[in-house]
Amino acid sequence: MRNLRLLALFFAACIASAHTPDTSYSKVKIAAEEVTFTFTYDLATVGRMTPLDRNGDQQLTRDELEAATPAIGAYLRQNIFVELNEREAAFGALAPPTWAAADHEAIRAAEFSQRLVTFTFRNPVLHAPDSVALTFGFFERLGERHTVLGSFVWNGQENPVIFTRFEPDYLFDTGYRVPAFEQFQSYLWLGVTHIFLGYDHVAFLLALFFVRRFRELVKIVTAFTVAHTLTLALAALGVVSLPSRVVEAAIAASIVYVAAENLWRDPDTGHRWRLTFAFGLVHGFGFATVLRELGLPSEGLVRCLLSFNLGVELGQLAIAAICWPILMRIGRFPWAGRFRIAMSIALLALGTVWLIERAFAVRLF
Repeated sequence: MRNLRLLALFFAACIASAHTPDTSYSKVKIAAEEVTFTFTYDLATVGRMTPLDRNGDQQLTRDELEAATPAIGAYLRQNIFVELNEREAAFGALAPPTWAAADHEAIRAAEFSQRLVTFTFRNPVLHAPDSVALTFGFFERLGERHTVLGSFVWNGQENPVIFTRFEPDYLFDTGYRVPAFEQFQSYLWLGVTHIFLGYDHVAFLLALFFVRRFRELVKIVTAFTVAHTLTLALAALGVVSLPSRVVEAAIAASIVYVAAENLWRDPDTGHRWRLTFAFGLVHGFGFATVLRELGLPSEGLVRCLLSFNLGVELGQLAIAAICWPILMRIGRFPWAGRFRIAMSIALLALGTVWLIERAFAVRLF
């Protein structure tokens, strides 16, 4: 009987004309390859998260909402907490918000409490999670009477739930379990594809591969493996945590430093493995961010970490097996020194662009 009342309340509240102040809505749609988090608020509530009417004309335009979207997204990430498979996760990419009016219509401030806007985060996953949990931490700021009418959609069924300051969290159990071998294969392939598609990791390795002795190459690869394995495990297990923006900026800085060093120092002095180990610790946090967004499973955690790490190593070895012999071949030509300088300058420029973009949250290209 209680579920029927909740269901009736939820559907009644989802009708825009029935919207009441101090009420917002959330929907978590769980699928095999993606978990979608949708949050709907009236503009008056959004205005308590961040200023909307930037020019003070008592109305809101689409451009003003789009300008405020990054701050709104940051607020939601800081005040709504998500867990996948009973492990802390992060929201994925934020889609452009829906607009509560016609394209060129401005919404007057008097209508803010009745106009709804929706924000959607999309989290890709390797498998449907066995559980998804939400915790709302904004009741103090949005008001003690604020209520979130939510639902979890799984296998075509909608399961309603109400969040209040007295019950701010809810864990939804899908009951889905991934076969062990399928889990191993998925995380192995994820590791391989991540190292190949992670252009910053590839650029870092390329900057390191200008050593002429095979022994130095082995030491570099080994140091990178040991370092990123250590921090990957610590971060994935929640022992150590760093802000993703800091980690991504530090990865870009590692490219800048190694590429710059190629211009003024001989790579074969025997120090490269120590440098690689230090920067490899940072790259491990970057790998962990990927797993955190996907949501590590509650069962088979060690197996997933090992298979992902093995995939990273296979990808890394493949890059070394392809690139280092080519660099050695080029090293026999009289113009090899100029080639190394040109490549290092290109990697230095690329790393600098990434560093500026990540450190200052700007888009240069």
